[in-house]
Amino acid sequence: MRIFNRIQTRIFAFFVVLLIGVQAISFAITFFANKRLEQQQLNHQLSVAELVFKSDYGKRNYYLSAFAETAAKDFGLKDFFINDDSRSFLVALNNHRKRIDADLAIAVDKHGIIIGELMLDTNRLNVGKVSIGPEQGKPFRYSLETDYKETHSLYELENHIYQIKFAPLNSGANNVIGWVGFGFIMGDELAKTLQLHTGLNTGFVVTEQGQNNQFISLSGDDLNAADNEAVSNFIHHGHANEDYVLWHEWLGKVDEKEVHAFMYLTRHDVLEAFQKQWLQQLGLILLMLPISLLLAFIISRGVTKPIQLLIEQARYIAKGNYKSKVQVGNNVEMQLLAEEFTIMQEAILSRESEIAFQAYHDPLTHLGNKNELERVTFSWFADKMAVAICLIDIKRMTEVNGTLGHVVGDEVIKEMGRRLLSLDNIDLVCRLSGDDFVLAFKDISPKELRILMIDLQKSIEAEYRYQDISLHLQLTIGISFVYYPSNLETVMRQADTALQYAKKHKLDQQIYNQQIDVNTLARLQLINELKSAIDNNELVLFYQPKLDLKLKKVTHVEALVRWQHPDRGIILPDEFIPIAEQMGQMNALTRWVMNESIVQYLQWKSEGIDLSIAINISAENLKDEYFCQYVLDVMSDRNIPIEALTLEITEDAVVSDPENAIKQLKILKKYGLKLSIDDYGTGYSSLAQLKMLPVDELKIDKSFVQNLMMSLDDQIIVSSTLQLAHSLGLTVVAEGIEDEGTLNWLIERGCEMGQGYYLSRPIPADKIANWLTNSHY
Repeated sequence: MRIFNRIQTRIFAFFVVLLIGVQAISFAITFFANKRLEQQQLNHQLSVAELVFKSDYGKRNYYLSAFAETAAKDFGLKDFFINDDSRSFLVALNNHRKRIDADLAIAVDKHGIIIGELMLDTNRLNVGKVSIGPEQGKPFRYSLETDYKETHSLYELENHIYQIKFAPLNSGANNVIGWVGFGFIMGDELAKTLQLHTGLNTGFVVTEQGQNNQFISLSGDDLNAADNEAVSNFIHHGHANEDYVLWHEWLGKVDEKEVHAFMYLTRHDVLEAFQKQWLQQLGLILLMLPISLLLAFIISRGVTKPIQLLIEQARYIAKGNYKSKVQVGNNVEMQLLAEEFTIMQEAILSRESEIAFQAYHDPLTHLGNKNELERVTFSWFADKMAVAICLIDIKRMTEVNGTLGHVVGDEVIKEMGRRLLSLDNIDLVCRLSGDDFVLAFKDISPKELRILMIDLQKSIEAEYRYQDISLHLQLTIGISFVYYPSNLETVMRQADTALQYAKKHKLDQQIYNQQIDVNTLARLQLINELKSAIDNNELVLFYQPKLDLKLKKVTHVEALVRWQHPDRGIILPDEFIPIAEQMGQMNALTRWVMNESIVQYLQWKSEGIDLSIAINISAENLKDEYFCQYVLDVMSDRNIPIEALTLEITEDAVVSDPENAIKQLKILKKYGLKLSIDDYGTGYSSLAQLKMLPVDELKIDKSFVQNLMMSLDDQIIVSSTLQLAHSLGLTVVAEGIEDEGTLNWLIERGCEMGQGYYLSRPIPADKIANWLTNSHY
């Protein structure tokens, strides 16, 4: 009896009983399941057969109907039909037949006479040949004016049954002049296709009262006597034979004959695979029994009490109890295993703690990250607290990284984190990425936050020294207060909008308001729409007259582009020119302006108006090595004189790359094109650069001219500029003339040309002629 007290013996006996019981149950379940599967397979086979047949047969009907309608719309076919060109009509009809490889094509005129009948020869010796059918020129057996073409799809011709569809030939609005139809033989090809899809023997049979069945097509060999009897009884009387899987479908009547489709297969053939599978399963069960007993014996020998104890302790550890020590008895191997489990347990605890910290903290500053921000503020928003978010960006960090290296940059970021943490009344400090930090307040008023921001700026701006390097830290801050309903994502986006606004306008801090957000969204919309505006010709040119102050006559105009936005109306260039420069669209924009200006110049010329046009070009145009040649080519192609255009270049365009600008301008100057420096006095060009520029004209910026009669300083600047320009042999245009006193002052001092609202605002091209007629100039 002692042998039965051994764990190994008990486990082995348990496994023996268990395996025998499992095998017996498995055998019973498999046996009865196999029987159910056999019946399910039979039912499934019939369902599949029905679905496949209706699908394939229906598709043929649809295909024939659709193609007949398509062919009936062929103007060439209808033309031959109407002109009674029988040979050409048969050729066209055969061409349509060949497109779908139809076995039969029929055309019937409106009197019911078959004017075209083409049959594909099914004789093996003449396969593929087409001949004229026996009914050519005879009345069609059915009236196509009834619903025959819609409800019937079977037609008997020369011992063949055709699946056929007709469509009316119309001349004009619903004027039927005939019908055209196409058909496929209900033959062996269809039967074999259905057999391939269903796995069942397939055929078509014609039955007639008192006559033997006429099998018109079979997917395989002829039916033997047993098959014939089973199929016939099932079709005529609905008697199912238990030895067969049978299915049939009544397709219709043709001249008192009924056409049926049928499918059959012996039950043995259908279930043959299942029988083999059942025998394989039975063999596998018998084979697995001794193997399972052997495995039970091996397992029972290896299972001991210490292992069970180890399993229990492992489960205890798996629940998160990492501080317990694993003990599994006195066995040396088990003790070693227990020690390794303990070491692994401590390593898992350390790694989980590290992973949890990294998931919610920034590795450089050890401040919270975006995940920590979301976790902490979740309850704040849930409780609808007065949340405020401050996004902080360190100024000039790119310069620090580029000049002193990223090591120093990292130290600056860590020092920033320490200073932010040292401040009171901040509920949460996080680092998002790079030099971006976020401060979160769960219950603070705008007044309290403004006071806190003053203390923050003082604390941050204190000198920071790193390895004898003195750095002055400065911040840009974007602030947003929550307005419910809202969430963290919304408040963060608003704070970022405020931060970007502060950066753009060189502010230390900016509190979010709806106005700056609307401007930001509006600018984004303009960025997305500008390219299509150029392509869709939404731009329009206005022209501002320029007065020759000696002749007292308008001899020039300046072309000024406007954007005729479909929703926002006229948009001025100050709004979209910077966007065009940012998007790299200035070349396309300038070329559009130049082409439109040349077209307008030629139109005015044809009307007897002689006006030169000034066009603005940008730094981006001068960076394009092909721009100068483009200007010269387009003027040559349009055959306009070189003096018809003046190109105005801003000082900034020259200052950004003076060497390239001078090179490009010299090319234009070489061909006699007049060049002007626009907005002179607002840029940073030096007198040395001005002397080197191959220009003909200076255009004084309007900021010096608009208040000329009220500002002595402006008078000194303008007078000096006039003297300087004349000394260099340049003519001068004064921009921004808004009163008569300014105009006379400029005339007295020898200014050559002027423009401004006193003379005229920019006006559309079609109103220039009328303005010239009514103007004193």
